[in-house]
Amino acid sequence: MKILHATPLYAPAWQYGGPVRSTHQVTMALVEQGHEVVVVTTSTGTPHEGAAGPVHDDVDGVRVVYCPARAARVGILSPEMAAEVCRLAPDTNVAHLTGVWQPSMIGVQRALRAAGVPYVTSPRGALSPYSFTRGYVKKRLYYRLFERRIERQAAAIHVTAPIEQHELEALSLAVPIDVIPNSCDANAWFEDRVAAGSWRMARGIGDAECVFMHAGRTHHKKNLEFLLRAAAGLPPAAEWRVVLLGPVADRDRQYLEHLRTLLPQNRLVVDPGSGDPGELRAAYSAADVMTIPSLHENFCNVVIESILCRTPVLSSPHVGASQLCESLGGVTIVPLDRTAWAAELMKFMRPQCRSRLVPDVREAIAKRFSREAVGSAFESLYRRVAGRTRSVAGP
Repeated sequence: MKILHATPLYAPAWQYGGPVRSTHQVTMALVEQGHEVVVVTTSTGTPHEGAAGPVHDDVDGVRVVYCPARAARVGILSPEMAAEVCRLAPDTNVAHLTGVWQPSMIGVQRALRAAGVPYVTSPRGALSPYSFTRGYVKKRLYYRLFERRIERQAAAIHVTAPIEQHELEALSLAVPIDVIPNSCDANAWFEDRVAAGSWRMARGIGDAECVFMHAGRTHHKKNLEFLLRAAAGLPPAAEWRVVLLGPVADRDRQYLEHLRTLLPQNRLVVDPGSGDPGELRAAYSAADVMTIPSLHENFCNVVIESILCRTPVLSSPHVGASQLCESLGGVTIVPLDRTAWAAELMKFMRPQCRSRLVPDVREAIAKRFSREAVGSAFESLYRRVAGRTRSVAGP
């Protein structure tokens, strides 16, 4: 099949979070299965940013067209993306759109409709009730004018976990919904004790200290204040640290300064990291527990990556990947009650609990979320919708 994937942010713009990495994993899997894949994206956050026109490149075997873009009041605007899609559409069997609240996708969708190319969308949690609470008026207006039509005219909507499926069903979009999780390369994520020791030493963390880590953006949705207040209830004489690992956007720096006041300086480590997979693998291996207290995560790759590094996960009930992994092992889901979380954190500090996950758990997770398994699921979805168009579903 000839597959076109349009998204405003793509590799190597890793700083923009999990969807960039997840989308790249899917496109790589499809190329490995013999499909012709081209990604149309913007140069935002990549070495090509600032180029006057489209730049053609190859990223891990995936053809990518990076288009100029500029920031809009909502998201990223790139008329050049629509022009590229219009050029490529006649030779495309199926398209995949990833990018909600992105004006660059309006022209892309219109170009695909005009060419009669069926497409799949991936909201990636951006249409959740939580998402609508952030900038409610602006998002409701945008949804009514543009986003609802883009979703309703799709041949199918892809979600990563049942939690997101239920949220979209409430919108009554009358479009088939397919649950396909994100993939994770077990060859890239594994326990590395040597690197873990070096990582701890570089940050002044002793081998005997219990490390409660959170990996991800410093953002309100991550519920980090809850985590730090729960940790504040731990015994002061015990040896433990909370590590916040991940990038901090300028708009979130004030929030970070507030977080710093919730624990003594010697208990909290803030590390923006580099996003380098090797560094992340060392950090995950150095953690005793990965904590995910989020208010909402449609998936959360960190859950899978941590388990592959044989690090157990403590999660809120609002994390899609945690729900998928709980039955396979490695994840403890606890309601967002501060006392309950403090008690669970104390359990992980006991010597008998500070052990790595058994290999059987890692193997089960590696198989369930392998690039091959997820790529095959997408291939089946694309074959089902390729070669047919949807009737206009209305506004």
